[in-house]
Amino acid sequence: MRIPPSRRSDSILHLQTAPEAAAQALREAIISGELKGGDRVLEQKWSVRLGIGQPTLREALLELEHQGLLRKLPQRGTYVTQLSPEDYQQILEVRIPLEAIAIGRAATRLTPETEKELANLIKAMSSPDNKSSVKQFHDCDVLFHRTIWELAGNPYLGEMLETITFRLFVFSIVGRWDNTPKAASERAAAVKQHQNIMEGLKSRDAQRARKVFVKSTVKYWNQQYGLSLNAEELLGEA
Repeated sequence: MRIPPSRRSDSILHLQTAPEAAAQALREAIISGELKGGDRVLEQKWSVRLGIGQPTLREALLELEHQGLLRKLPQRGTYVTQLSPEDYQQILEVRIPLEAIAIGRAATRLTPETEKELANLIKAMSSPDNKSSVKQFHDCDVLFHRTIWELAGNPYLGEMLETITFRLFVFSIVGRWDNTPKAASERAAAVKQHQNIMEGLKSRDAQRARKVFVKSTVKYWNQQYGLSLNAEELLGEA
């Protein structure tokens, strides 16, 4: 089923299936902070707002559950996920070693065209226009990492990283990045982390790129989120 133009609302896209479009609209509501961690997703409200039936909406909710953005509680309904510091720590203990593999493979495959594409994404993340848009920063961040995963040339690795990492892309910035000086400092630190990753990739040396990625990523998450990740352990050097 595809949504006719007359029934589209919010960010629903013409060429998506109805469940895909509904999932995208809900995803953007979470990224923008309209739906916050712990909020209940009211099916009747959202089906009316998006102009779709509740069975179609439930397909969208199931997709977002699989992505880790929603949690369905028996007899209580569906709620936006809330990640604790322990959740971040445990997810990153899996994500960082896996992505380090992708980084190493990508470094040896980096082309001038992809290097330019990644550099442009970092530039967009740090541009003044994106300082007022969490969603724009999020989109650039996701595309930066997906480009690296694709360059690594192992679709199974990319699929695993998508499953593990997507909720981090969303919940690490939602509700944190407002217009305060602290938020501006966090954004600057995130941009710097991506610049460091880029420098590692540009070396075209797999081992060096992996080390730069792990150390810069551990430093960022430990400093900004108060975690206790150990770079040596994640590199297998402890």
